[in-house]
Amino acid sequence: MTAFISAGHNPKGIKVDPGAVGNGYTEADLAVEFRNLVVSELLKRKVKVITDSDDERLADYLKRIQTGSGSVVLEFHFDAAVSSAATGTTALIGNDADRLDKGFAKELVESTSTILGIKNRGVLSEKDSRRGSLGLMREQGIVSLLELCFISNPDDLKKYHVNKKVLAIKIAEVVERYENML
Repeated sequence: MTAFISAGHNPKGIKVDPGAVGNGYTEADLAVEFRNLVVSELLKRKVKVITDSDDERLADYLKRIQTGSGSVVLEFHFDAAVSSAATGTTALIGNDADRLDKGFAKELVESTSTILGIKNRGVLSEKDSRRGSLGLMREQGIVSLLELCFISNPDDLKKYHVNKKVLAIKIAEVVERYENML
């Protein structure tokens, strides 16, 4: 069994994709940082992990990986809004999500909300996302995309920075538990 853990957007490479920008940070840099924290925790737990590279576009990553029904697939993002008051964490799942996808996403968003002390914006289907369709959701296994907090909200970011290591441990615990279910 393998966990596929990726950072939304890429800070390096031929086609840099910084994602959202806010409060002196880029989404790509924050997502890479958090991905690395979670991967480090998973490796300590002896979970097999495949991850994206910092210079890899999502399309290239999705072509490279070979997920299966025994996989956990998770990608990290940071949300953004015009208003700096927008707050919270959201998990996204595929339109065809099953009970394991839904349970996994629910645990991720509840853990994030509790540890960061921010609003739980719930679990949404990809059709309810700004894009309407997300390439990651075509992968096999238990799949979710986690919007950790709002990069455009200074308070969300402060809470993220203070609690990111504790959150990474909890997210790794959730990934490992679902990985062991398969």
